[in-house]
Amino acid sequence: MRAEQAPAEAGTAPVTTLLDTAAQADGGLVHGDERLGWAEVKERSDRLAAGLASLGVGAGDPVALVLPNVPAFAIAFFAIARLGAVVVPLNPNFKDAELDFHFREAGVRAVVTYEGALATCEAIVSRWGDDVRVLSDATLDALIEEHGPAPADAGRPDAEAVFQYSSGSTGRPKRVPRTHRQLRVEADSLIATTGMGPADVVFCTIPLFHTYGMGVCLMGAVRAQATLVLVEDTQPFVLKREHVLSVLERERATVFPAVPFTFRALAEAPGAADLSSLRLCISGANALPRSTFDAFHRRFGIPLRQMYGCTEAGAVTLNLEEDASATATSVGHPLEGVEVAIADADGAKLEAGRNGEVVIRSPATTAGYGRMDELNRQVFTDGGFRSGDRGRIDEEGRLFITGRKKLLIDVKGDKVDPIEVEDVLAVHPKVGEVVVVGVPSDVDGEELIKAVVVPERECQERELIRYCRERLADYKVPHMVEFREEIPRNPAGKVLRKYLVQ
Repeated sequence: MRAEQAPAEAGTAPVTTLLDTAAQADGGLVHGDERLGWAEVKERSDRLAAGLASLGVGAGDPVALVLPNVPAFAIAFFAIARLGAVVVPLNPNFKDAELDFHFREAGVRAVVTYEGALATCEAIVSRWGDDVRVLSDATLDALIEEHGPAPADAGRPDAEAVFQYSSGSTGRPKRVPRTHRQLRVEADSLIATTGMGPADVVFCTIPLFHTYGMGVCLMGAVRAQATLVLVEDTQPFVLKREHVLSVLERERATVFPAVPFTFRALAEAPGAADLSSLRLCISGANALPRSTFDAFHRRFGIPLRQMYGCTEAGAVTLNLEEDASATATSVGHPLEGVEVAIADADGAKLEAGRNGEVVIRSPATTAGYGRMDELNRQVFTDGGFRSGDRGRIDEEGRLFITGRKKLLIDVKGDKVDPIEVEDVLAVHPKVGEVVVVGVPSDVDGEELIKAVVVPERECQERELIRYCRERLADYKVPHMVEFREEIPRNPAGKVLRKYLVQ
């Protein structure tokens, strides 16, 4: 039976049953020379669940995953879910302060990490004086070796399965809880829309901690009983792109979700590659420049299909139009079971062609942000989620994203909240005022981060950049600092950011 024809169980089963079903098929995980069938992934995950249970991890306990794209991520994800615990996937490149914030905000009871972040994670939890276990990849191997069989599946459809974090305009990431049911519904919707199945090979360069990587790559591949290829460390990507092309060709990838930066870099890579096996290239996370669409299409003869989604709802729309070139700027129609509308400032629905706020209605959408009741009342209304994105829907029902109400900066596919960077710089003793903005780079569709600073006393650009680099993940660090005598404001005192981006 093909995955897209399997009976829908999203409403009655935990997310772990996706892996249980995939274990009966031929797909699996590929990472470099390591190849694991889904049956082997399930066996290791079940043993790890038993091991984690022996350490006291149980239903409702948040467990942080601070891991790169390695098989251990998938193994640990399903082990935690099987215990009814909550996966908290975090960027392994986060610095001490960022990890500390997320650990505390989520209330993690254990941390699963790798050698590169082990010392940092241990230092953070040692400051708490609390009983939080930090488990390295070596510890995971020992738990898998020593334990089994799996405990009874404690996941429940409406119980929280993950805490993810969404940037916005509040200065701190917002916790986004999503349930087993919501993750399964998103996976079902993706498969029903794309027709992904056991014969597919999904090629993943997107971080699995990100909603896009988790939903489209990991959950999508497991739900489809497909093969998931996790590319080894790709940073810096420009220097690894020939290797990426060689793996794409070797593994005969058929589905390739990525960000515009990745597609642009591959289109400009030296050397040759046969990518004729690809049937679906999905571009998501930020707007796809027409120049990138054209460059990739010229080089490989494959059109890029824009996807629109968000942390709160997962994958929302996908452009599968027959004429991909003519509709390249559209993010397409809603996925199966998803509804999208355009609303005015009062929430009233607008007719086709009118610009307004994108409102999403999907059974995969979170019920609300953690501990943000007032904000929830504003953005989760009448069964819909007010996304903060601006767009329009044409007469044929295609969605076009035309801007953002939020102040996020796109940096090579990563979204940076300028308020978070401002909060870091504002406490520097030499900074009087600071505003952070995104400015165009020399690559179409990509931005650089600029900090505009009114100094309290004399300071240097390199001093402030170094200060940020010690406290923020590298992609959040300003590329430049501009010093001014004052920040431009309107008569009401609102910062005029448009005068700062030049």
